[in-house]
This record gives sequence, C-alpha cells and structure tokens, in this order.
Amino acid sequence: MLRSRQATRMSSYRWVAWKFKRFFKVRLDYTDMNGIFCANETSTAGPEPASCLASGLHAAYKVVMRTFLQTLLKMSIVAALLMWLSHSGKLDFRHLLDSIKDPAIFAANLAIWAFGYVGLGTLRWWLLLRGLDLHVSFLRALHLQLIGFFFNTTMPGAVGGDIVKAVYLIRDQSQSQGKTRAMLTVLLDRAVGLAALFVMAGSAIIYNSSFFLERPPMIPLIVFIGAGLAAILGGFAVVMFPFKPGKDPFKRFLSLGWPGFSTVEKIYDALRAHREKPLILVATVGISVLIQSSAVLYALFLTQRLTGQRPEFSVFCTIFPIGTMTTALPLAPGGLGLGHLAFEKLFTMVGLTGGANIFNIMALGQLCLNLLGFIPYLFYRSSMGSLKAMQDKLSGESEASTAT
Repeated sequence: MLRSRQATRMSSYRWVAWKFKRFFKVRLDYTDMNGIFCANETSTAGPEPASCLASGLHAAYKVVMRTFLQTLLKMSIVAALLMWLSHSGKLDFRHLLDSIKDPAIFAANLAIWAFGYVGLGTLRWWLLLRGLDLHVSFLRALHLQLIGFFFNTTMPGAVGGDIVKAVYLIRDQSQSQGKTRAMLTVLLDRAVGLAALFVMAGSAIIYNSSFFLERPPMIPLIVFIGAGLAAILGGFAVVMFPFKPGKDPFKRFLSLGWPGFSTVEKIYDALRAHREKPLILVATVGISVLIQSSAVLYALFLTQRLTGQRPEFSVFCTIFPIGTMTTALPLAPGGLGLGHLAFEKLFTMVGLTGGANIFNIMALGQLCLNLLGFIPYLFYRSSMGSLKAMQDKLSGESEASTAT
C-alpha cells in the first residue's frame, strides 16, 4: 500500500514537471527538478506531498526565470545595437521598404533561398548522412531541412533548428542505426559549412592580396582567416592519416575530458569515419562554397542596386564569410543585431557603405521564407507526435542504455 501511494505521488510530481515544460517551453533537467522528484521510488518513506510539491515548483520557477532573464538580456543587447545603428544613420529601414517593392530583389531572395540554402544545403546534409550509412531519402532530408530553418527563425541564434532537426532524424532511424551518428551529421554539416567559409575567404585573399595588404585594418582579419584555413587543411590531413588502431595521438588528447573536448571528439570520430569516403567531404565543402558564392552574388547585387557601389567580387568573398560567422552566436534569430554591426564594420574596412542595410534586407528576407518550414513541421507533428514527446522518449532511452 505504501509503495502504491508512493508511485501515485511520483506520478503527480512528474505531471507538474511536464506542465511546467509544456507551458513555459523550457526543458527541465532531472537535476533542476530535484525538488519535484524528492520522493524516491525505492525509499520506504518520503516527505509530505505538499512540501515536495512546493520545492518542486520553486525549482521549476528558478529554471523558468533563468531562461526568461537570459532571453531578455539577449533581446536587450540586440535592441540596443539596432537602435544605435539607426540613430547613427547607419541603418535605414526605408531601404527595407524599397526592397519589398522591387520585384527583382524579391525574385533574387527567393532564388538564393530555394536553390542555395534549401536545395544545395539539403544535398550537402544528405551526402553526409550517406557517408555515415544513414539511409534517409532526399525528400525526407528536405523536409527536415525546412523544419530546421523554421526553428532557426523562432529560436535565438542559428543553431536552434539543428537540434530540432537532429531529434526528428533520430526519431526516423531504426534502433540498429543508433542516435549518435544522426546527431553527428548535424554537427558535421555545421563544421563543413564553416570550413567552406574559410576556404572561400582565404582563396579571395590569395587572389587579390594587394588590395587587402594595402589596408592595415584588414591585417588582423587576414591573419585570422589564414590561421583558420591552415587549421582546416591540417585537420583534413590528420583525419585522412592512417593511424594504427590505438595509436592515434589526437584521439588520446581529445579523450582527456577537458571542457568542450567531448563535442570535438565526436566530430573527429565522425570525420575519421569518412576516411574511406574522402570524396564525400570534398564534395560537401564544394557544395558549401557554391552556396556561399551564390549568397555573395546576391549581396553584391543588393549593394549595386540599392547603393550604386560596384565592389569587386573577391572583396565580397572575403568580408561576407566573416560577417556570416557572427550570425551563429545565440543572440537573436538570423544573427540580428550582431550581424548588422559586423557587416557595417566590414563594409567600412574595405571602403564601402551600407553594410547594415544590406544585411538587414538579406536577413529579414531569409527569415520570412524560413517560416515556410512550419508546413512540414505540422505534418511531422501530426504523424510522429510532438517534439516534446520525442525528446522525453529519447531521454528515457538514453538513461536506460546508461543504466545497463
């Protein structure tokens, strides 16, 4: 009888935790819900339900407030940056209205989104999935790509949609294929995209080195891009090197357990898994360069059409990747705020004006189209269950495998 009452009490606490997660849209870890789970299933006695419920509500309240304050701080920073750029005359929202009325800009924005970010972006991720023997149809990968774009728009930063995309991909896979490789493909997709940015910027600097060397403010960027490109080439050589089993020094180094090493180790293992298929990595980097090149052409088109300036393509190939990197910082959807500031500064460094306005049109145009991902999300939500239910199921499976 005591065990029965205890089980009922635990069920009530789990219900409270679920309600908090559903209402406030935050994920409460078991450590955060320590007060909610203060009744232990194996104990013979526990605290009174009212006391345990109160401590559980307090723990959930702290998590909700922490999430709220973090989001409020991020939004305040973004608002302050946009207000400063607007009051200083560097950001003029009238250019945004002009671009909406221009059918050529609308067509170009739709083309770069559909062909580049959606079409080629899906192809890149699909190839990485095939490289790790995860058999997903191209159409299914396209649906998940659109869902990821939708959550990139509705969640801070540019990485929120990747987590959602990975959860749905894991739900699609059979038990034999496992969850780790599915998650790694999303990390690899980001890593390959970052590598392409450095390759593109480094190639542009080599092609037009005199232009950049004549401008002292560009020297730190040249050093940064050169170091990143060298690291990528060195990393590719390490990944392809045929280390004997158990003799990989980099694997031993990444296994030390230092902060952040676990994620890097997983990416390294996934890259090593592609050692027998090096053409896939080369092809995905090439696809990423093609995506970014089309984006550069679009930015070049906007600059010429709205400001009358005619910069060189190689110059844009250098500043655009650096500005794109800033949008991954988790402040606001699409990198708003930081992206405006970065593009304005980069344009100024190469003698151009209107960087914040160009980014404003590009970012908001892409974010609006990303909302179309809500359509496949509704289909998946109705056919496969809610995202919250899948996350809970995956958490339970992970705990069960850890216990065994």
